[in-house]
Formats: sequence, structure tokens, C-alpha cells
Amino acid sequence: MTDLHCPNCHAALDLSTVFAAEADQQALHRLIARGLPLGTRLLHYIGLHTPAKQRLSAAKKVKLLLQLLPDIERCAITRNGRDWQAPASSWATAIDQMLLARDQGKLDLPLKGHGYLYAVIASSADRLEAQAEQQREDDRAAAARARAHSSGQPTDAGQLLQAPAPARPQQPRPASIPGTSPGVLAIKAEIARKKGLQP
Repeated sequence: MTDLHCPNCHAALDLSTVFAAEADQQALHRLIARGLPLGTRLLHYIGLHTPAKQRLSAAKKVKLLLQLLPDIERCAITRNGRDWQAPASSWATAIDQMLLARDQGKLDLPLKGHGYLYAVIASSADRLEAQAEQQREDDRAAAARARAHSSGQPTDAGQLLQAPAPARPQQPRPASIPGTSPGVLAIKAEIARKKGLQP
């Protein structure tokens, strides 16, 4: 149906084109609402898909942006059969890395899709997961050491070997009874013998 005309240029309008444009606009509004912090980065990223000595059509730009929209909205991507967390900061970091690689001549252009971007995001998420797991392990080990030290007991075999033997309590010496030392007894025996008390 082409009996509609643009009020400005009077060009004939097809209703299917109007509805398609409306759908694209609604999707772009969603993209702007979710991806506003990414803003210019997304536009530069889309530019990486431009063939040499050509311009990327508006329709192609919209298509590429809309392919990203569901994953930007859910803050996650699917890569190699699993989901990876992808908050806005992850998208920004990944795009910055790609733009830097482009500037250094290390990026094969034009891009043919979003595979490279998703690989960078997944690699970063994997690294963050490993760091978080290591931190949890360190925290658990520190907590275990703190518990062991608070008990005052050695925490491993090496410490057991190095720990000094516990001091044995000294037995108190029995108090000497006056007149019971060997010398005194000998003198008493001599006196008793002289007095005839002993043979």
C-alpha cells in the first residue's frame, strides 16, 4: 500500500516500511535506556564492522546494535555453551580493548559478527571468577589460621616439631627435718657410743 506520502518530501510511503521503522525505533529506545553508559563506545564498536572504503548502512548499524540488545539487557552473554555475567562495565572494558587492538593494528577488520567481542567478555569474566575463587580460598585459609592461633596450639606438623617441649613442673624439695642430715646423725651416734648407749 503506497497511497501514503511523506508530508515533508511527498515521497510515497509503504506501511510495512513505517511499521518496521517504528519497531526499530522502539528497540533503539530500549538499547539507549540500557546501553546509555556505553554510548559512544557502542557506536565505535559498530564502526569496526565497516568494510574498507565503504560506508555501513543505517539498516546494518541498527541490525548489529539490535543483536546486542538482549544480552545488554540481561547483563550476560552465552559463549561456549555457558552463560557469563556481563554488566555494563564488562561491555565497556571489552570494547575499549578491541578499539586499542584496532589502533595497534592487531585486529582483523572488518568484523563479521560479535564473536570476538563475546570472547573478550567471556575471558574477562572467567578471569574475574578465578580471582574471586582464589580470594575465597585465601579468606578460608586466613580464618583457619586465626582459629588455630587463638587456641594457642601448633597448627601443623612442622610447628609441632619446632615447638619446645613443655616444661615439667618442679617437684618441691621436702623440707629438711632438723637433726636428720647425715653429718648430724653421725655426731649423735658418736656421742651416744661414748655415753655407752650404743655398743
